[in-house]
Amino acid sequence: MPANFQPVHASHNNAKSTHTERESFGRENVRDSLSSLESREKSIRNAGKKWFGPVELLDPKARAFEHSRQEAILHPLFRLHRLSCNLVPEAQRLPVTEQDVFSAILVLNRLCISVKSPISTILAYCEARSVREQNPRLNQLDPLQLRHLLTFHEDIPHEEMNTLDINTLKIACEKSDTGAINTWFKRIATRRHALPNAAPQYLRQMINDLWTAGQRTFLETFATELAVLDATLLDALGWENSRLFLAVFKRLHGSAGRFASAYIDAEEIDAAIAMYTLLNDADQLIHFRALATAFDATALRRLERTILTASKERGSRFATQQPAPVMPPKAYMSLTTAEVEAMFARKNLGIAG
Repeated sequence: MPANFQPVHASHNNAKSTHTERESFGRENVRDSLSSLESREKSIRNAGKKWFGPVELLDPKARAFEHSRQEAILHPLFRLHRLSCNLVPEAQRLPVTEQDVFSAILVLNRLCISVKSPISTILAYCEARSVREQNPRLNQLDPLQLRHLLTFHEDIPHEEMNTLDINTLKIACEKSDTGAINTWFKRIATRRHALPNAAPQYLRQMINDLWTAGQRTFLETFATELAVLDATLLDALGWENSRLFLAVFKRLHGSAGRFASAYIDAEEIDAAIAMYTLLNDADQLIHFRALATAFDATALRRLERTILTASKERGSRFATQQPAPVMPPKAYMSLTTAEVEAMFARKNLGIAG
């Protein structure tokens, strides 16, 4: 399995599908996309080719190598897709979007770089998690298993994030104790250089597990803190991992997952609208159309800068001194996302108003 999935001739931005293509996904190509596994895999292959760019100008040897490399990348996507298809009756399957194919390639690439686990281990994890869910709706809305790719982890519990640490956080979440959640993330970040690379993935899985168990009110605080920790560990890449996870979470849980609304972008909202249109889910259509109307790209960029600034402040503070475990968390740690942004703006950290 190659260590890097970056495209040869196409950038991620250029690979984004157009509004016309999204409408085509929602209308003209629905019947073909739903008709058979073969046609669905063809659409995945075509999206992969678009991601990697044309190979016709390469010499025969280079072209053969590139075809082989792309097949090695597409094969895991086919496996993930077949897993979803096995759990959803054919008549109820939704089309696979180009955007999801691009995202799956990016996530697999990041896993190969950061976690360095065999692809067979990653696929086995996704399979186990999907079967355990017993929820065809999630497989309908996430046919490439992005929700599980973004939570894949090994080597946890770990010396620097052990069972006691994990249980302490779970108890704080179950009690909706935002102060304890803030303090936990503040303390765990002091060990950032020794944390396992998959620590954020494990914490994202905890969001899924607690949500399934009926826990809700802790999630806004947890999501903000996790995004900051992710960025503390991996900078902009960590932010995008958290953002994508929360955007997928938002698509899956719709209006119930209001805390994740700040992390979803316009194209992802369009994709959710197309999917819920096919599902004839009027309530979710109203919700996502309202999100589309109110969407503010500037606010999303401002949130990104807020999270990245918070992660850098946290990292620089811990580099100079280790806070005592009994110290209360910084004030911004217990605030909402909007309040965090306002506080950083007042501190003149370069965040747009």
